[in-house]
Amino acid sequence: MFNANSRKPVYLIVATLFFGLTGLVAIFAEEPPTPVELEKIVVTPGRFTIYEGTSTRIAISKQEIERFPLVDNDVMRAGHVFPGVVSSDYSARFSVRGGEKGDISVRLDGMELYNPYHLQDFGGAVSLVGLDLVQDTQLLMGGFPAEYGEKMSGVFDITTREPNTEQFSANFGIDLVNATATLEGPLTEKGSWLLSARRGYIDLILALIDLDEDYNPQYADVYGKFTYRLTPSDTLTLNGLYGWDKNHQRLDDVDNNLDSLYNNSTAWAKWRHTFNASYWTDVFVFGGISNQDRMSGKADSDNRNLRFFGTKTEFTANLFDNHTVRTGVTWRWLTAQYQYNVQERQAGIGIDGYKSILADVDDSGDEFSAFLQDEWQLHSKLALNVGGRYVYQQYREEGIQRYEIGPRVALAVKPTSNFILRGAWGIYHQPVSLMGVPVEDGIETVGRAESAVHYVIGAEYTPTNNFLIRVEGYYNTFDNLVGRLREFGRQNQIFVPPQSGDARGLDVFMTHAVSNRLSWTLGYAYSIAEEVAGGETFFRQHDRRHAFAVSSSYQFAPTWHLYLSWRFHTGEPRTPLIYTEVLQSDGSILCDRQFGAIHSERMPAYHSLDFRITKRSSYRRWELSWYFQILNLYNHRNLDQYAFSEVRDEKTNAIIECTVEEEPQLPILPTLGVTVSF
Repeated sequence: MFNANSRKPVYLIVATLFFGLTGLVAIFAEEPPTPVELEKIVVTPGRFTIYEGTSTRIAISKQEIERFPLVDNDVMRAGHVFPGVVSSDYSARFSVRGGEKGDISVRLDGMELYNPYHLQDFGGAVSLVGLDLVQDTQLLMGGFPAEYGEKMSGVFDITTREPNTEQFSANFGIDLVNATATLEGPLTEKGSWLLSARRGYIDLILALIDLDEDYNPQYADVYGKFTYRLTPSDTLTLNGLYGWDKNHQRLDDVDNNLDSLYNNSTAWAKWRHTFNASYWTDVFVFGGISNQDRMSGKADSDNRNLRFFGTKTEFTANLFDNHTVRTGVTWRWLTAQYQYNVQERQAGIGIDGYKSILADVDDSGDEFSAFLQDEWQLHSKLALNVGGRYVYQQYREEGIQRYEIGPRVALAVKPTSNFILRGAWGIYHQPVSLMGVPVEDGIETVGRAESAVHYVIGAEYTPTNNFLIRVEGYYNTFDNLVGRLREFGRQNQIFVPPQSGDARGLDVFMTHAVSNRLSWTLGYAYSIAEEVAGGETFFRQHDRRHAFAVSSSYQFAPTWHLYLSWRFHTGEPRTPLIYTEVLQSDGSILCDRQFGAIHSERMPAYHSLDFRITKRSSYRRWELSWYFQILNLYNHRNLDQYAFSEVRDEKTNAIIECTVEEEPQLPILPTLGVTVSF
């Protein structure tokens, strides 16, 4: 007997192969980081920083990230360590403070990226941007200022490092799941360039394994950066990012096959003109293409062809030593074609339980946005950030207001040298772009933007230079919600899309550098997230009542580091899966599968102990470092979801049993890695 509809084998195989194998990576050394000091009060609440340096504020250097017991050292997964972030073992995607995963803006060198993830059919397990390319990253989780664009929950802002300006260097890496190559060097005395490529070959490994089922996931990406100083006051930067994914699954199974292809590319040029040390402008010209061709089952198809180009200009001025004024305008033209024809399981429509959802979109139009903000150091103990955003979409359906205005205000008060109070309020609009029409719900036109209102209040206390406590409370309301992000590769549970919702909670973060060798951090998040759908109120999908994480880093010898981390969170809401076996005249059965009350139950609690040991050895012209880590050290069985499954007879292929199976997250997972730097 075998389970015809269970997805568990592919999750365990791909997760184990992708995240648990040993590899060898060769890179060239970077210059030592330069310390960064914060002289002004940071106004923005909910800001956590990952950057190439050190700070007395809540911050994590890239060297520290490389010591974390993280899956694949993914830069997006680095954000998972903070309280208020909701994530899973399998996906690099995450949500914050009760929002959805599609509510996070991912920016790279000033450009917002569209869907920057690999392995789309497995929930977006890997981001398109490698950690070795990153200079610094900021995660903004609420109350963020007007300069950050049209997403309503959070911002993940990535800045890539500058290419090597001194000499040509080559970086080649290979492990059992990835092959990478990076070339960089100077271009005359005024410029430099960098080109990086990565190819995953899980498909080649699976081909060597004797599996009962056929899986063939492939992915690759290319990133390039070119900088050139035209004059002492003018610098030109060119960026390009391309991602490619292809997947074949069970092509001989007409009911459960999958054939998918994804292409995603963005290119942009930035010209910075510096008038003096206090005034500068950034002018961008950008464009991109995203294509998706996905065929599954007997006739299901989801094909999308998206294109855009545009320009934006931003101006920064530091006035009178106490004002930082930023303003900018963006114009973008978009064109989109969708052909969506999918049979999706629905509740209450009989044994077959399927309903056809059709959508055919062929539209184009332009959109415009502008922002203005002023961060004003009113006093040495008082700072204010006030601003707003304007959004206009020409392609909205007739009779719908085509613009929104969102004011934002944040305040920071520093009554003593070691204590800061912060508060923020803002209205955040998330337009339904032509590149994100929720055709999964049969919607073919663009209406008003989704919106959220943030209320944030917090305090930060640093009794000593090496100890920090931050407490932040929030209340977010969501309105005019449209659709819901559906992750391929998961059991489809299609319910009435929510119309509104709210989230409220408290985040606590503590960090203490006990000595130069020993430090620890503690994070706790309490949250309640609810939504209204069909006139009823439910818990939102990412409602986690309690989440707790404690970690410690210890340098027990000059070149040895040990990192321990324990994570716990209560289970997320789930909808019960119900089935009845209907006996047929030939002795076989049919499975009458239904859903119970929406989000009326919860998944079991999640907890995991992870550790990582890192060794770094320096030689005359090169450096060797290696790490060994074990995720889920005591092998706790954490559950990812429940899924319907049919057990069939191997000879007749007739259904002989209906079941609901548990699909686990990662088991105990050892990983060994080696890095050589020249």
